[in-house]
Amino acid sequence: MANNYKIKVQVEIEACADPTADRPIKKGIGTFEQVISAEQAHSIDECEQIVLQTHYEAVRDALAHHLSAVSRQYALGVAGSLEQCQVKLYRVDGEVGRITFDCYWVEPTNRPDIAPSPFPALHAQEWYRTAGFKEIALAYGTTEESYRQAADLINRVRHQPDATPSRTLRENTEAEGRQVMAFLEHQATNILQAHGFTAQGVPAEGATDCIRQSLVTLPSERVERAIQACAPEPEWAAEMARNPVPYEDPTCSTHISLDDVGVKGQKATRKRSDASSQEPKRVYNTIAHITHTGQAYILTGQGVARVLRLVLAFLLHNQLRMSNLLFFVDGQRALYTTILAAFPWLKTLQIVLDWFHLEKRCKEELSRALKGREIRNSLLEELLPCLWHGCVDRAIARLQAVEPLHIKDEKALSDLIGYLERNRPYIPCYSVRKQLGLPNSSNRGEKANDLVVSARQKHNGMSWSKPGSVALAAVTALVRNGEYKRWFQTGILSFAFSASG
Repeated sequence: MANNYKIKVQVEIEACADPTADRPIKKGIGTFEQVISAEQAHSIDECEQIVLQTHYEAVRDALAHHLSAVSRQYALGVAGSLEQCQVKLYRVDGEVGRITFDCYWVEPTNRPDIAPSPFPALHAQEWYRTAGFKEIALAYGTTEESYRQAADLINRVRHQPDATPSRTLRENTEAEGRQVMAFLEHQATNILQAHGFTAQGVPAEGATDCIRQSLVTLPSERVERAIQACAPEPEWAAEMARNPVPYEDPTCSTHISLDDVGVKGQKATRKRSDASSQEPKRVYNTIAHITHTGQAYILTGQGVARVLRLVLAFLLHNQLRMSNLLFFVDGQRALYTTILAAFPWLKTLQIVLDWFHLEKRCKEELSRALKGREIRNSLLEELLPCLWHGCVDRAIARLQAVEPLHIKDEKALSDLIGYLERNRPYIPCYSVRKQLGLPNSSNRGEKANDLVVSARQKHNGMSWSKPGSVALAAVTALVRNGEYKRWFQTGILSFAFSASG
């Protein structure tokens, strides 16, 4: 007859109230055992799982007894007896799993400096979430997988099936995101006012040093050599030299990629009749990716103006030069209009139209404007080099010289010319910037969009509420910035560079 085997796990938490005491005071003991068959004992996999399950149960039980004993001892020290105390059920969602224990609650006294309990107060059916739980549930869970998948994973690794429901995990994530955004808004207000700005980011009397800073550019001789090296023909060099976008010194510069990213929004009501006739609404998050000397930081929020306020506070807090500030945008008129409105006092502000979006716009408009692919591609071969070398006048002149018999849509051609005219101050000499090692693209910002919003919120037909999308993006940015451990443990952000650019 096969023998059975017993797996027994005992966890003890000991505390010593008096260092001179011979024997420690046990605050929590958890003992669990399981009997397994010989067949199970011969399976490494089954033994591993049974040991882990038993271990986690013992740890949870010991921890619950320990916390209850700590609460009881605190109540005795404050009230002198337990007769004046209430016993309330305290709930903890932790890295070891969910536990509950009896918490002794001291009745209110005339001493406001004494808390009724040694643990944070909870409301109604609220659970206290430990820093360890937040790390595995948020940093490694909800920011990477769906709420259901994340809940299944954390319950599995804690060997406590169905402990934390996916709905609760979603609510926890959204609450954490709201707290992060509230902290950043409050932090930004304090920083702005400390540097002589109003809470809205308008410079006051104390901010004159920021306003008077001058642009630091690369030496003119170095720029001239780069122009000569890049000019396709000698006569192009003079027009390239007249390009209005200066060449900033990268060691003193801060580059910011700014863009809105939209996800499918949830409908307030579901109606079959109009489901196919109406376009689904979108929920937008504004992402700012800030880089300086190889370091990076991501800010997110709802609305360009609100995020720009955070950007200004971040620049001031990190003592970055306000003059060498370069924004990369995709050509949306509203985007750079809002940027200029946020920094009207900064005369050296630079905006660069991202090359990828400029090239894409030219291809799209010429596809609409011209008859046939061959004509379009032939014109692009002449147009794009003009723009790459920053010669907007040459590009516009070439568009204006298109023969009427090749035009399919005059409005599309006119729109492209107007687009180039409107963005003339923001179209640099891309070739020279590349020669000088300066960035031409907002691809880092696009990557930040993917990491913070798109990768998590744009899959499998997902739809989002506005608060839910913004809160999840805030938590994801917290993780990408490498600030999540500090936040989960202290509720404070350094608001400084901490990730690699």
